Formats: sequence, structure tokens, C-alpha cells
Amino acid sequence: MELPSAGVGMGGLTGAVVHVVDGGSGLARDVVTRLHACGIETVEGGSLSGASAVLLLGGMAPVEMPQDALTVMREVFTAAQEVAAVMATYGGLFAVVQDTGGDFGLSGGHGDRAWLGGIAALARTAAREWPAACVKAIDCARGPRDSAAVAEAIVAELVSGGPALNVGLPLDGRRVTLDTVVAPHGAELADAPLDEDSVVVVTGGARGVTPAVLDELATRYRPRLAILGRTELVEEPPGLEDALDQPALVARLASRDPGCGPVAILAQARRILAVREVRQTLAAVRARGSEVRYFPVDVTDAASVHRALDEVREVFGPVTGLIHAAGVVHDKYIADKTAVQYEAVLATKLDGLRLLLDATRDDPLRLLCLFSSIAAWAGNPGQSDYAMANEVLGQIAAVERIRRPHCLVRSIGWGPWDGGMVTPEIAARFGQQGLDLIPLRAGASAFVAELQNGQDPAHVILTVGELPDPPALRAETPVAGNTGQPHGPGGLSFPAGLQPIAMAVELFTAATRGRLPDQPIVTLRDIALDAPGAAAPPDGCGSVRVEGFPRSNQLELRLLGAPSRVKAVAQLGRTPGGGVWPDHPYLPPLDSGHDGGDVVNRGAVLRMPAAGVRVGAPGAVAPLELGGTGASGDVLHLEAMTADAALRLAVLWGEKVLGSPVAPVGLEEYRRHRFGPAGRTLHCLLHSRERAGKRAVCDIALLREDQTLYAEFLGVALNPCT
Repeated sequence: MELPSAGVGMGGLTGAVVHVVDGGSGLARDVVTRLHACGIETVEGGSLSGASAVLLLGGMAPVEMPQDALTVMREVFTAAQEVAAVMATYGGLFAVVQDTGGDFGLSGGHGDRAWLGGIAALARTAAREWPAACVKAIDCARGPRDSAAVAEAIVAELVSGGPALNVGLPLDGRRVTLDTVVAPHGAELADAPLDEDSVVVVTGGARGVTPAVLDELATRYRPRLAILGRTELVEEPPGLEDALDQPALVARLASRDPGCGPVAILAQARRILAVREVRQTLAAVRARGSEVRYFPVDVTDAASVHRALDEVREVFGPVTGLIHAAGVVHDKYIADKTAVQYEAVLATKLDGLRLLLDATRDDPLRLLCLFSSIAAWAGNPGQSDYAMANEVLGQIAAVERIRRPHCLVRSIGWGPWDGGMVTPEIAARFGQQGLDLIPLRAGASAFVAELQNGQDPAHVILTVGELPDPPALRAETPVAGNTGQPHGPGGLSFPAGLQPIAMAVELFTAATRGRLPDQPIVTLRDIALDAPGAAAPPDGCGSVRVEGFPRSNQLELRLLGAPSRVKAVAQLGRTPGGGVWPDHPYLPPLDSGHDGGDVVNRGAVLRMPAAGVRVGAPGAVAPLELGGTGASGDVLHLEAMTADAALRLAVLWGEKVLGSPVAPVGLEEYRRHRFGPAGRTLHCLLHSRERAGKRAVCDIALLREDQTLYAEFLGVALNPCT
């Protein structure tokens, strides 16, 4: 699959210096060399203080064990904190690169590198916390390639890959992005790997939302349950039985010990309530018919975990199921997160999982379920560390599914529950993203149903309401000066004089393909200038910026920075066929005002010779002669230049039929039908659609030499110039 040709990947680089951090990958020198070849100034290593463009390569470093990967993730997070203030206030480029197989660990074939997977989730949260920044997460499979080849792939994606947030670069040369697919439960369900003989170890299961899950499991299957939790089951002081909530307990405890400080009293009240909740959970599960034991264990302590599981085997027998639901949150933005908070969040999820997998390595597991979060997929402001930890869970689930072929392995990315760690503030943030709270009973039922789904993907998301839209896509590219030539060998700039709609067509197509790279036809609708009278093309140096806002099956796009802002809607997943385009055999030639020269001349790239142009009331025809595009089709900004030429033919036709100067102010639909080599000639064919007063509308097709459609411009609106 070829890369989009538009250079929109390097967001925020106009005049910026890219700080390249090697992070132990050994790639920085080759990456810097290739960035320099693209005309991009770089700094290798050093402090990131004040940096507005950073490329972090630590996720490409070799790892020999999970702890190595966790160290790399911590270093990447620290680097993100160094630039957080600048990114949040002024924007810029924040790009991270990791090697988890080129598919963000979905295949599960890269072993301990899955423990690096949280780097991408950090970027997803950064994109939400820093709305002015261009953020990109690249998963580049290293494999047997040398450093130069890997660096070339990374830089190509940065320069030409478009604004997609998550981009995978597997070894086979494909370019992949992430999306979700709705997966309703099938009519034929498998048997869940649970029964009355099952021995299931559950972490974090006695408090929060997990008791509802345990209650449902006990009701359906009555397994023997061993619950590991942090709460010590100490007896509460007598005489507090009728103090049923925190305020009542605080008041009662304060009256008993007036000299005790408020902080100590509040902590004691919370401990009492925690013990009560654990005891209530255990009683409820026993009432459903399951045997249950509770073990006060710190899941981040190896000795404690091994001792507890040894006792489980003595009491119940070998462990056949593991549900890792433990977790803590310390919600703060990246800039404000402390090292202690970061370590606590990751340790509970990841150190706990690592120790549990090690402790059950010889057990006959038939069920391995990891409680993840939708924050891993979508990012969530304030939860960068939580998103990182949970993304790793999903990737480890894919690895364990390969290692344990006879075990049902699932990582569940839960939406927000109506309870547990979801505070009103967290619920409000998710609500702004269109996510409703999951009722406890409904969530428990969905969990049990998931256990009957057999060998579906190792990672699933369970939510109420629509999945949150990914963060807005953003990218920026400079506009060249008056020479009309690309600015530097990297070709990051547009030629001067292109109409804003033509630039938008290319940038919007690249953004759409970045979102859905396998879509065979790109369809852009309702392309329009925000200020219809300001249709003059940009002149001189400057930059244009594209922003994209995913909305369900559409992508709302805007082009900023040109004299005229352009907006459009890309249709995702829609692949309409092309129309029928008969020629105009009897049109008169173009008026002699062009003196036999060219209507459009882009040097060696593209020209529209005036001698071949014919214009009349029914429409117009013209040849576009292309240079150097026959072999590879990789001429920079060819799409923008062909669109510009088609629109200039529309202007000639509009002036002919209306008798006054006109400018294109929008089009109903643009369809790009073919990608790759365009050949040596494109046939530009224009049909009149409407002429009313001082306004005209036409349709245009670009046909390749074999008469197949290259692109269509439907409903091109022409208004008088003001």
C-alpha cells in the first residue's frame, strides 16, 4: 500500500527544530540524517526544555524482559512531561515511535515487547490534553532491517503519512491505522470455561465494581473464588454498627476521641467502610453458592503473591482461572503527574499482572481475563498513566493467547462504570465524549456473556453509548515562495499559486486515507470556502494547516492558514462508483488570448497546453500532460496540482458562459478513484450542470489514458469575483 503523497505529517514544523531523542534505540543518527535531507532542522539529544517539536525513539530500543520495557515507558513519559507546558499552551509536534510488531501488538507475536505498548496510549491522551499540538504514535516493526531502513520508514511516515494519530508500519510494507468494529454477540455461543470445579483467582474483586461481576459469576457457575485485595480484614471498634456512612462514622469517631486530628479520623472511617464492603461482598458470593476465600495481598509484592497462590492451591486446588481487575487512579494532567502517582498506577496493573502470570505459569488456566479501560484506546485527560497501563494489558492478552492456546484470554476495555473508581468528575469527562455510565448489573451480565464468546479477538471494548471520537487530526505544511518550486528536497511545501480548494483536496484526501487506509475510493463532500469571496490563492511564504475531527462514519475537515479557509466532510467506508462521462466532440478551441502557450504550467510536473483546450456552453475539454509520473506516481503534490488545473478549466468555462470573471467557491463532492501512477496524460472533461444569473455549476472528470477514472469533481460552484 503506497503512502499518501501529501506532506501533512510533520505538524507544527514551520520554523521549528525537531528534538530527536534516541532512547537507546540506536536510530537517532540515521533519523537525523534523513530529516536533514528533507530540509528539517534537528537537535539530537539534550534538554527538551522549551522544545516545540520532539521525536521520541525509545520505544524502538531492545528489551530483554518486562522490566526493561517498563523503564523505557517511564523515560518516554518523563520526556512528555518536559514538553507538556509548551505543547499545551502553544502546540507543536509530539511524535513517539515503538516497535510492537507494526500493528500495536494486536497479533501478539512480539513477546515481551508488548510491555512497551503503553507508549502509544500516552500519545492518545496527550492528543486530548494538548489540543493545539500535532500528536503521532508510530508502531514500526524493526525485524531484520538495518537502522538506515528503519529510519527511512519512520521519516517517510512523519513527512508523508498524513495526520493519523495511530499508524502501524509492519515489515511487509503495509501502512495500517487503528479502528474499532462493532461486534455483536453471535447467536451461537460457546461454553464458558467455568463450572463448580473451577478455581478462580480475582484481584481487586472485593470492592468497587467487581463485586457485581463476582455475584454474577457465582450465580451462573458457582466457581471457587480466591479474592486478592489490599484491605486488611481487621475488626472495627464496637458501637459503630449504626453509623452507616462516612459522615456518620467521622462524627462518631470524633466524639470518641476529640484529640484525634481530622485527617486521621477520616482515614479510620474509610478503613472501616472498606472492611465492611469486603465482608458484604464475601457474604453475597457465599449466598450465591460459591466457596470464597479472601487474601489480603499487595499484588505488586512477589513473595506475597506466591504465598497467597500456594495457599489457594492448598485450599481449593490448582488455579484454572485468573481475573486481574485491580487498579488505582491518580488523575492529573501529564504536566502535573508525580513520579509516585505514575508508579502506583502502573505497578498495580502491570507489576501485578507480571507477578500473577509468573505465579500461575504451571497452573492449568482455562480463563485469563484482564480488566482494561477504554482510556487505553481513546485516551482520557488526566489518565495518561492509566491509559498506558491498560494498553499494555491488551497487548499482553494477545501474547498470552498465543502462549496458552487452550485458554480463553480476554482483555476488556471497559467504558466508565456507575461506581468504583469513576468519580463524578471522571463521569462528566466521559459524558462529554458521548459515553454513558455502565450500570453495575448490566456490566456484570456483559462480562459473563463475553466469557461465552469463544476465541474472538483477545482485546474487546465494552461500553454504553457511542465510542468516543479520536482526538482531532492536525498537521501543517509550509507554502513555498514565489518560485513555485518545492522548498527543499523533502518537498514539505506546496508550490505557490495553488487555489485553497486544490490544496484542501490533497490534504483532505491524505487525512482520510490516514484514517482509513484501505478505503479504495476517497469521497469528500461539501467542500466550501468559509469566506466565498476570498478565493485568491496563497502567495509568498507561509503555511497551511489541516484539522480533522472524526464523527462516527465521517471526518470533518478544515484547511486553515490559506487566504481562504476551506472545510469539507469525508465519508468513511463509502465507495461509490464513477459516473458515465461522454466527450464533447464539437466544442470550439480556446480564444486566442493565450497565444498558443499554456493555460497551466507547473514546470516538468504538469502543463495544460492551450492548443488542446476547447470551451463552449455544453462544457470543456483539455489535456493535462504529466511529467515523471509514469513509473512510481510519487511526484509531490500531484493531486493538488491536477485539482488546481481542473478548477482553472472550470474558471475558463465559467467566464465563457457568464461573460465575467469567476472563481470556484466550492464543490458538492470530490472522488479520488485511483492511487499510484497517473500515467503521462490525464484527460480533463467538464460538463455544464447549471447556469443561473451570475452563478454557474459544472462537473469535471479526470480520465487516465485507458479511460478509467482518476478523479471526479461534482457540483463545482463558480461565483463572480468580487
